[in-house]
Amino acid sequence: MSVVRKRTTLIVTAGCLVAAIVGGAGTLAVAGTGTPGDAPTSSSAASERRTAPVTKSDLVDSSTFPGGLGYGSPAGVPGAASGTITWLPEPGQSIGRDQPVYAVDDRPVRSMHGAVPLWRGLARGVEGTDVRQLNENLAALGYDVSVDDVFGPRTQRAVREWQHDRGLEETGTIDADDVVFLDGDVRVDTVGGALGQPASGEVLTVTGSKRVVTASVSPRDAEALPVGQDVQVRINGTGAPVDGTVSAAVPGTSKDGSATVEVTVSFDPGDRELPATATAQVIAPGQRADDVLSVPVAALVAGVGDGYAVDVVQPDGSVDRVPVEIGLVASGRVQVTGELAEGDRVVAP
Repeated sequence: MSVVRKRTTLIVTAGCLVAAIVGGAGTLAVAGTGTPGDAPTSSSAASERRTAPVTKSDLVDSSTFPGGLGYGSPAGVPGAASGTITWLPEPGQSIGRDQPVYAVDDRPVRSMHGAVPLWRGLARGVEGTDVRQLNENLAALGYDVSVDDVFGPRTQRAVREWQHDRGLEETGTIDADDVVFLDGDVRVDTVGGALGQPASGEVLTVTGSKRVVTASVSPRDAEALPVGQDVQVRINGTGAPVDGTVSAAVPGTSKDGSATVEVTVSFDPGDRELPATATAQVIAPGQRADDVLSVPVAALVAGVGDGYAVDVVQPDGSVDRVPVEIGLVASGRVQVTGELAEGDRVVAP
């Protein structure tokens, strides 16, 4: 997915001043050099020009990245249980904690939440992160365990109770025939396994269960989208943007071999109905200037030397060219400082 980054900037060149809105409607040439008072002063000339007010507000520079609505990047679920596949879920099906992911020899392999795969059998005396994950899941299911990384007598007793409640042999141990650790509740994306075949290779691919917006950006653009960054997402056809948070940023490679970062944004749609698929935009905040005077970028004209000015319409209809210093440029407006007041009207072609 190509990235179009929209940012408003000012480009200053020798002999002329150019306000360029990158990704916007085009390039606006600012008038040549002059001095205050060079602007037209007749009321008839002023009446033929478009004007805009000087406003006082907060300006926020932002970058916009194209993306898409979905469930995030799919992850594979390897078949690690011993036996023949006898049941598989359907694409689009949701799988929560303690629910079957697939079945071998008519025995469900159930989902437990955790980032570390089950790479060994778990039994009394074993310690580690995988044991802590098991204890966290048993506690979440209501069993009496210590949430630590030790498979002690309480964990063993809880495992036997869990097995009894599910009609399984009460061994007090856990292995790949019993559970698979998945990163939270998931949604089945594709089914690669087949009934009657051994549980080997990639049995399923799954995604998160909640809708997210993903955007593929360059590593440089990813600097504006670190994990935890508050952003806004606009889903085309669904109204105004909503608040979101960058929840993942995974390096990758595009089809042409260039480096990319797959950014995932989580958001709460509220009661808004979302389409099955849609294009979207991720809007990342940049610099900001609070409670400042600003005018449309189109109102800037060349002042003395390399300076800037604006043409201010006076109460009698005449126009005075007023020198200004510029600051942040955002959303088609530019911060200005000079002999201006909120509510003044400036010529803005």
